[in-house]
Amino acid sequence: MNIDYNLYKIFLYLYEEKSISKTANRLYVSQPAISYSLKELESQLGYSLFYRNSKGIEPTLEANELYSYISTAFNILHDAEEHIVNLNNLNIGCIKIGTPSHIGVFYLSNYIADFRKIFPGVKFEIICKSTADMVEMLETRKLDLIVDTLPINSKKDVTKVTLSKLQNCFAYNKNVMKNVNINNVDDLKNYPLILPSATSSIRLKLDEYMESKNTNLFPILESWTTEIMIEMVRKGIGIGYFVKNVIDTQSDKDNFEVITFDDDLPAVDVCCVYIDDFLTSATRKFVEILKNNKIGD
Repeated sequence: MNIDYNLYKIFLYLYEEKSISKTANRLYVSQPAISYSLKELESQLGYSLFYRNSKGIEPTLEANELYSYISTAFNILHDAEEHIVNLNNLNIGCIKIGTPSHIGVFYLSNYIADFRKIFPGVKFEIICKSTADMVEMLETRKLDLIVDTLPINSKKDVTKVTLSKLQNCFAYNKNVMKNVNINNVDDLKNYPLILPSATSSIRLKLDEYMESKNTNLFPILESWTTEIMIEMVRKGIGIGYFVKNVIDTQSDKDNFEVITFDDDLPAVDVCCVYIDDFLTSATRKFVEILKNNKIGD
């Protein structure tokens, strides 16, 4: 089947805009031309791609399946064009990094600042999602690399580089919660807890550690976003669980009381994950900087 590239491009825009008129405006062509191209594509494929409704158009099941392939293909083409442009220099480019907010804030920020001093034309896009979502985005080339804590599992052949080992801690606002008395991890059950999401790697390691101590924790709040957790702890809503560096980087860190135990809480390994064949010149240079400047080991 030899279908015109432009027909797929029109389909891609129609799927994203859910409107023939908006697609026409985006491509600077007439609405009849868009409608004709859609009919031509549907004719060549042998099935309908959209239903008309009062709001515009809605994709069929077949269109949903087709979009997953077409969007991936267009992302690949876009990356190929960018790679050629930046083959000999790094005057322009974009590095898309998937990372949890607590890693991005204190760990990646210094590397990004240093990189942009050398290559000011390269911009960064930071995406904070669940590890599973970020892996899917990496596999479909919507991310260039992931910087997260292990485990990070992918069906594709990915490269994993351990960058650092980070310590975790429980902490609370001592100016608001004034009668906290915790001598061991079992005492945590007596206080409101604010924990990372149950499926996050940092939480899974914590739960495993607590099970080894014959203790289960029942949080009043779970979040993927460290900033939300910090703010809740700052207001005295409960005791939070963080990478210790997060507490150390707060402007009001003296208000936070870090709880210590006889045994160290489980540390986490920060890992850089990427698909080597997918790396652009800018991303490859940034990965080199990450690998050559390990901290915390």
